[in-house]
Amino acid sequence: MLRLLIVDDEELARMRLRALVQDTETPRAEVVGEAASATQALAWLNQNDCDALLLDVQMPGPDGTQLAAELRRRDDPPAIVFVTAHPEHAVTAFELEAVDYLTKPVRRERLQAALERVAERVKTRGGGVQSGEPVLVVNDRGRVRRVPLSEVLYLKAELKYVTLRTTEHTYVLDGSLS
Repeated sequence: MLRLLIVDDEELARMRLRALVQDTETPRAEVVGEAASATQALAWLNQNDCDALLLDVQMPGPDGTQLAAELRRRDDPPAIVFVTAHPEHAVTAFELEAVDYLTKPVRRERLQAALERVAERVKTRGGGVQSGEPVLVVNDRGRVRRVPLSEVLYLKAELKYVTLRTTEHTYVLDGSLS
């Protein structure tokens, strides 16, 4: 089941999203928290985990894009689905690697499609890593990836870079082999 945090400064918007999430049959999702600002969301996230944020853009204080940028710096950030009445922020949202961008009023079908994308991202984000399995954390074009050690074919030193090769990907790491 997907665990969601709703971040919106309007209480009615949060209530509507919560109701839409409850009406969505697949993927199964639950709202595990709500925040009325980016500051409240960060405080909540420092104490709790979730799979995704349903995030408004325009809020008092730091806006949703600033919160998304802050979360992107974390090792394993939650997925972001922007939910806003302002379509002009879509390009910025996708530059921040948002999973989806929904405009208000949100239709249940669009929310369901966004949650399906989140579920797929959650599935692939872990890369099929079994709990306790050692992983290498790799920065791949601004995205942090967890590569299971069992999938690594080799590491190769090349000048000031290291190449990490798996059966499906080649990553170029900035650093020494040690």
